[in-house]
Amino acid sequence: MMVVTSAIPKWIWHEDGASRLQHVLSRELHLDRGEEKVRLFVAATGHVEIVWDGVVVGQLEEHPAHLASFIRIDAFPDSIAAGRHRLELRISCTEPMPIVDVNVHLQERRVGCIGYLEGAELWLPTDERWDSAGASARVVCLLGEEPYGDLENGPDWFVRGGYGDIGTKPLTDYGIVERSGIEAIGRTNGVLSLSGTHTVQAELPSVRRNERHIFYHLRKQQEWAELRAYQERAGLGEAPWIVLEMDAEYNMRFRVHNDSGRRATILWNGAESLTELERYAGCITESFPVDPGGSFTILPQGMRYVRFCLIGLPGEAFDLRIRFEEVGVMLEQIGQFGSDHPVADRIYHTSVHTNRICHQTGLWDGVKRDRLNWTYDFYMAAKADYVLWNDFSVLKRTILELGHTPYGYWMNSIPAYTCWWMVNVWDYYLHTGDRAFVLEIKPALERHLRWIVHHIDPETGMFVQRHQAFIEWVPMTEEDAWHTLHAVLAIALSSVNRLNEEIPELGLAASGIKRPTIPSAAFRSSPSLITLMLGAESGCLDEEQERSVLSGIAVSDPVTPLSAFWLAERLAATGKTEEGWAVIERVWGRMLEEGATSFWESVTLAPSADFHHSLTTYTAYESYRISLCHSWSSTPVQWMSRYILGVKPLAPGFAKIAFQPRAMPGMNRCEGTVSTPRGPIRVRWEKREDGRLAASIEAPQGVEIEYGSMGERILLR
Repeated sequence: MMVVTSAIPKWIWHEDGASRLQHVLSRELHLDRGEEKVRLFVAATGHVEIVWDGVVVGQLEEHPAHLASFIRIDAFPDSIAAGRHRLELRISCTEPMPIVDVNVHLQERRVGCIGYLEGAELWLPTDERWDSAGASARVVCLLGEEPYGDLENGPDWFVRGGYGDIGTKPLTDYGIVERSGIEAIGRTNGVLSLSGTHTVQAELPSVRRNERHIFYHLRKQQEWAELRAYQERAGLGEAPWIVLEMDAEYNMRFRVHNDSGRRATILWNGAESLTELERYAGCITESFPVDPGGSFTILPQGMRYVRFCLIGLPGEAFDLRIRFEEVGVMLEQIGQFGSDHPVADRIYHTSVHTNRICHQTGLWDGVKRDRLNWTYDFYMAAKADYVLWNDFSVLKRTILELGHTPYGYWMNSIPAYTCWWMVNVWDYYLHTGDRAFVLEIKPALERHLRWIVHHIDPETGMFVQRHQAFIEWVPMTEEDAWHTLHAVLAIALSSVNRLNEEIPELGLAASGIKRPTIPSAAFRSSPSLITLMLGAESGCLDEEQERSVLSGIAVSDPVTPLSAFWLAERLAATGKTEEGWAVIERVWGRMLEEGATSFWESVTLAPSADFHHSLTTYTAYESYRISLCHSWSSTPVQWMSRYILGVKPLAPGFAKIAFQPRAMPGMNRCEGTVSTPRGPIRVRWEKREDGRLAASIEAPQGVEIEYGSMGERILLR
């Protein structure tokens, strides 16, 4: 007897992938007794003919809409007799998912089929136990992964995702911003009750799903814009509505239960700021009906503000209950920070929240946009991971996914991103000491190193031809971008050499690769902050040159959290820790001034009446499309752990650390914890009347501590 289990269906296909567009997936099953209330749900990239015990019982046409939702096969028998049975899915695909340079790492996911057969005591999900042409079906990807993303019309517990580690937590702290025509009661358990009388009836249009998209969020943004446009045209202002503000931004979902005797339709909007909610043509906009006594749960989205608009037959009463839930990987926080400096504490804790909620199927860039694994984004985000959490599963699967980029392509289509991926692997090993994982990805390391070397002039160490040299959002000249790309290349090659030194069996062919030769003047004369900082990070500037450059820099617009972090990092690395903290306090503090509960993709230091509208990437897009929760802005966590708590790894896995705590202006005491693979390192210090720090450190057994040149500045307890 096959009984209900917690197994979530997987996207599967024939082993040959997109080169086999017609094939049959099949599964045999034996039932000890008959099953009632049987239902079959399927989504696929092609036309599916459903065959049960040799008889065609239904079909699913090939259509992009059937990639966004589990489609119930209505013609499938609703009862099954005891005995042996065979289910076949005969698939014919004419148009696989689109692959372009930016998503080429997903090329093995161009075709797929996912579904499940359920009954009272029956649960049969698609997985590798299915047969395809006499062999086990190949798992294409897991539920929730790109390019398919989350699917509608599945059970609520599918929120766990294909990795099974995504959880939910009730959200009970929210407030009412505005309402009209609605009675709202917030219960102590967080349930929101909405009641009133309908005043507007409207037929909401169905979203058009007539094309395949390279990423899930691009499809959703198109759908939202279509329904939002209708919302603006339809003039639904007289319908009952309410706007809610959560205590912070989350990747969240809500469940609506209809306690009335009539169907209600909910048109809702979600946004990261109130002005986005009011003005952005592309803000989250969806709708759904709820039958009497029924309920509906949305798919998770990143937001802080929610607007509900109730639509139904005028004069009829509505009575709804709504529960809100946070959705994400429920990580155990080990790293901590607390001080008598309120702004420092807020920066640390908001950075933690930003980082944590971006841990989903991968380490996403943001929970609203793009919900993707971008190489440089997660390299920066991982800096917080290493000192916060004791589980790197999400980070590892993110490294693996981008590592699938084939030879002949740059990661995310950007040469610098392939280089940053190499740096990320070294950073991962330095902080975790996870030798087994690095050896596991050796083929990917070799492949991407070969691709880099293929483009390098062996005499100069420079790229042979000009490539797209995207470094970050702030505008820079073509020459600055070119020089900075080579600084990133130098950092990558250094990372490969360090990996070789620490793990000789890797044997990466890097020893003969010439370091790019760029005159230091190319960096020293640049007006670009990121060019200067990465020139210093790469060693293209010597210590004296770097100190000279840093002495004349003040943080100002245009700046991003990326370049601001590197400025703070290089200032601290050259002994100017207080100046580095001033940068963090200025840039991240600016976001806090605007009420940020998570840190942003971009920042504008100049005040504005509408801070969200004023944000820009300068070169790509601006205004409300800018993400207000971006994991690459969680970097203060690492900076504060290294330069205020004073714990910095000197050997892989924190086998050896430097300990040099520092007090920032206005800070007189501090304590915190740094997560390491060997266990937590605990630090406490306070400033004495004579200006010295009385500091203590507790480290796990086997951690060697180097106290450095503290002189009389620190008194160890």
